[in-house]
Amino acid sequence: MKAKAILETILYGEDIAALRRFYEGLLGLKVRRELEGQFVFFHCGESMLLVFNPAVSAVKPKSFISAPPHGAKGAGHVCFSATAEELDRWRDHLAGHGIGLEADFEWPGGGRSIYCRDPAGNSVEFAEPRIWGLERRSLRNQKLVVASHNPGKIREIGELLGPYGVEAVSAGSLGLSEPEETGTTFEANAQLKSEASARGSGLVALADDSGLCVDALNGDPGLHSARWAGPSRDFALAMRNVEEKLQAQGATSPSLRRAHFVSVLSVAWPDGHVENFRGEVYGTLVWPPRGSYGFGYDPMFLPDGHEQTFGEMDPDAKHAISHRAVAFRKLVDALF
Repeated sequence: MKAKAILETILYGEDIAALRRFYEGLLGLKVRRELEGQFVFFHCGESMLLVFNPAVSAVKPKSFISAPPHGAKGAGHVCFSATAEELDRWRDHLAGHGIGLEADFEWPGGGRSIYCRDPAGNSVEFAEPRIWGLERRSLRNQKLVVASHNPGKIREIGELLGPYGVEAVSAGSLGLSEPEETGTTFEANAQLKSEASARGSGLVALADDSGLCVDALNGDPGLHSARWAGPSRDFALAMRNVEEKLQAQGATSPSLRRAHFVSVLSVAWPDGHVENFRGEVYGTLVWPPRGSYGFGYDPMFLPDGHEQTFGEMDPDAKHAISHRAVAFRKLVDALF
């Protein structure tokens, strides 16, 4: 993983009043919060500058909103901006490298932070920008390019965006070509497409990378779900390929035909900022395919807890539970 933006950082000084006069009076930063003699928090652009008195800031006072002491050990503190989904991914990423969390903190006013320490003892935080009530990027009432040439996908994304006043145009209608999908994850491929369309159009771009992952096939077709349909995007052929491979494995009972859909929505701005959102939905595969709604592998996917395949479901019913809908709800929470 790669950190994208600093949300806050800390400076130290024992004369807090003098530092406030400098940063507020001379540099024009807005004071957001202060505890006299101990610390002052300034708003600067899209981030925060914290000035702590090292003589008294080792432990936060009880009168301040409770949170783990930070900037108290080592040289200081840094906070990286992250979405709610990215916080969970950072937690797992850090744990995978043997780094435990000091805290996973829900702020009373909304938003979440996770805290750990670097090798020097500095406090390292990842947090949602809304913990400070900072203005966040929004897609509401914007013109947006959908970085796809798949009519079904464009239609479904357009239906999801419609209620938010977003004017969606397709990459194909703007003459934008599809970049080669060389990534090794759904996130990487979605981001390749969103960044290419944002650069090519000068607009905010939304891309989806999605696929069907079949347990008995070791996750295939996965990233290559579209390729299994061939150059003509023949998903009847792709579904037959999946079924033939399942039959070859002897996977005839529902317990052996488990699968899940993955969707990653990537939003890229022309200035290089990118945010990704992942959704998954689990179910079993049926044969023969059922229904004419949806697209891709929908007619053979029966989501858990339902009696209709995605191909049989009314579009509104599918939008309520699909992998793309799960990812889209995360996107809405962050960007609308």
